[in-house]
Amino acid sequence: MDYKMEELLPIVSALAQKYTGCESTSVTYEKAQTLMEAVLYCLDEYRRSCADSLVHADISVKEQYRIGMELVWEKVQNIRKIFNELSLQFEDFGVRCLYDTVQNGIPHFLKWYDVKFCPQNTILTLDYPLLVDCGSYSGADAVYEYIKAIRLEQLFLGAFDRNFVMSVLERYDSDFREMTENICSIVLTDIVGHIAIKKTFDDIEFEAGEYAELTEIFGGKSIPDLEIAIKDFTKDMTGRFYENNSALLEYLYCDIPNIAARINTTVQHGQLSKIFVL
Repeated sequence: MDYKMEELLPIVSALAQKYTGCESTSVTYEKAQTLMEAVLYCLDEYRRSCADSLVHADISVKEQYRIGMELVWEKVQNIRKIFNELSLQFEDFGVRCLYDTVQNGIPHFLKWYDVKFCPQNTILTLDYPLLVDCGSYSGADAVYEYIKAIRLEQLFLGAFDRNFVMSVLERYDSDFREMTENICSIVLTDIVGHIAIKKTFDDIEFEAGEYAELTEIFGGKSIPDLEIAIKDFTKDMTGRFYENNSALLEYLYCDIPNIAARINTTVQHGQLSKIFVL
């Protein structure tokens, strides 16, 4: 939605007055630009969140801004709620990057996030990688999408015995505690191998004959065909362990092109043990 400058300037001016404590409306150019970005961020929140915003075209830009800022504030409260729920039984499996990003980073965000004067500032670098790209988001939107993904990851990993997950990670990388890779991707890949040959998860070590069976299953397939097969295995898993949780399935599907490419490469070089590690 396009906004006219004459509609935005009064909102920015009022915000600047609040920022200076009503003592002056004079702020630096950089601060004025930051406040303009804050206003546009809230207006964008209104536009994206209010499906009927075009129907209510008579709502003033000032009112749209007010509603948008309230929506941002509600999102922050949702972040707080999800974080508090996760913290009750959060499991980082010893991965330092995951622990620091969630357990240290999210509280830092909640403490310092400025809904009124700088809602566009994400504050965090969100170093632990997800299966989805949140790069198009900023501020509370970015952290909200991030923590929702972390919640799905905790759900996924929580269905398996902690020792199983730790064993997969350790065999994948003996220094896994210091790695900055997504652990769900590593575990999901290994689980795909188990499901493909109907191997139980308490039987953790793949044998030479099982690698041959995996080669027969995955070998000779194009990457698109591998993606279809992996989707089927993943869907089977979510049906068995997660009651067909559609949000989780959609999230895990995001990693399938990556898994398919890795399987294709390792099959060609006879190194399936690089990704099916147990």
